[in-house]
Amino acid sequence: MSPTVTRRPVRCSGDLPRLLLAVSARTALWSVLLLAVWASLPAMLGWYVTTVASDSMAPGIRTGDVVAAMPVDAESVTPGRVLLVDDPDHDDRLRLHRLERIEQDGDLRLRGDANAEADRTPVSPSAVHGVGVLRFPGIGLPTVWVRSGSWTPLALTAAAAAVVAVLARVDRDIVAGQPCRRCGTPRWDLHTRALTPAGVVRPTQTSLSVVAALAATTIALSTMGAAGFSGTTGSASSLRSQTFACFHDPVPGAVLAWDFADKGTRLVTDSSGNGADGQFVGDGTRTVGSCADNPHATFGTTGSSETWAVTDTAVSAPNAFTIEVWFRTTDTDGGRLFGFGSDRNAASTHRDRHLYLDSSGRLRFGVEGSGTQFKFTVGSSAIVTDGEWHHAVATFQPRSMTLWLDGVQQGTRADAASLRQYDGHWRAGRQTLAGWPDAGDYAYTGDVDTVRVHAAVLDAATIAAHHAAGR
Repeated sequence: MSPTVTRRPVRCSGDLPRLLLAVSARTALWSVLLLAVWASLPAMLGWYVTTVASDSMAPGIRTGDVVAAMPVDAESVTPGRVLLVDDPDHDDRLRLHRLERIEQDGDLRLRGDANAEADRTPVSPSAVHGVGVLRFPGIGLPTVWVRSGSWTPLALTAAAAAVVAVLARVDRDIVAGQPCRRCGTPRWDLHTRALTPAGVVRPTQTSLSVVAALAATTIALSTMGAAGFSGTTGSASSLRSQTFACFHDPVPGAVLAWDFADKGTRLVTDSSGNGADGQFVGDGTRTVGSCADNPHATFGTTGSSETWAVTDTAVSAPNAFTIEVWFRTTDTDGGRLFGFGSDRNAASTHRDRHLYLDSSGRLRFGVEGSGTQFKFTVGSSAIVTDGEWHHAVATFQPRSMTLWLDGVQQGTRADAASLRQYDGHWRAGRQTLAGWPDAGDYAYTGDVDTVRVHAAVLDAATIAAHHAAGR
């Protein structure tokens, strides 16, 4: 009897790409579905869930985002928090804006992060539904499109979803073990077990397609898990008010205005409208404090890394100006508080038009004359390293330089006729003080807030008003 030879059929190629495509499509569908389910969970906990219909809170919250607000007592809300309230201007709407301030009568004045002015109508504390806690990006866009009658993006999204749903099924023949429709080659049977000639039952061999399917599924599940985790964490952190920058109020008349309200970044935003933005340099510099507590910058030395904040763009040194700074320190070694310098690095070639603390703990204002480069200074009578906030103001115009501390004039001189001219940068914190009278350390250690530079000399009444207004 002649032996029977069984020839293994040649397998068709193309199963692996189809498997990967199907698994990717299913991953996308499940991700959207699970995100929608996750967005509905806060409502089950009694939280308020709303779809954002405008960009008034951009860039942190965009149109189509779904936001979950946790119920709170109206008396416990503080400025800086993102609140969901009944819209005071429309009976059938909600409003999601940040609390800017509490009025004297107890009403709440809100403002959108993207709006230049506060909301026209205040909100009663009883209209507060909750504080924004979670953001689910983009999943409410279909609702926004339906409400606004934007049928084109809705139709395109539906078509894209249908295409993805079809792609999610392209591996059904492979999973079912059916023969290839293109070439007729059978696939391995994934549902039964083959018998050996001796009658012993053993599992069938797993084909490359099955291995690929399992690997792709594992990768997809792990990716989905990571995306779900990071999406959840990112949603939560992106809407907590302490991660948003606080409001930057316009400062008319200033050419530089730093409030150090950019939370968690090295950016120093200029709210004067003149583009005098800057950056923090060094590991020891950070913006600290919540929006309600009025954030400020803190400067110091971490190991060998000294820190400062400096403007990005060079400008010409002014010949008539006012600089004002709020500061607080207990460091008696001195340091350069704020001023002008020719370079952005630690040691500028030229540096003047500055406020610094001398070796005795007193405040000094210094400028450098042209020609002889004589260093003119005016100092305070009081020691300022007491750990309290102080308001320092320095004014200069030809033959008149004056130093003010906490609204009180400290000294003046009229012998500085003209100043050294150069291009440079404004900076707060560390700067070389070589050659300046009673110079202490170069690196200032302490807090700084509400830095202003004006292109004119402020009068005594204005300086007193700024001090009375506080930082």
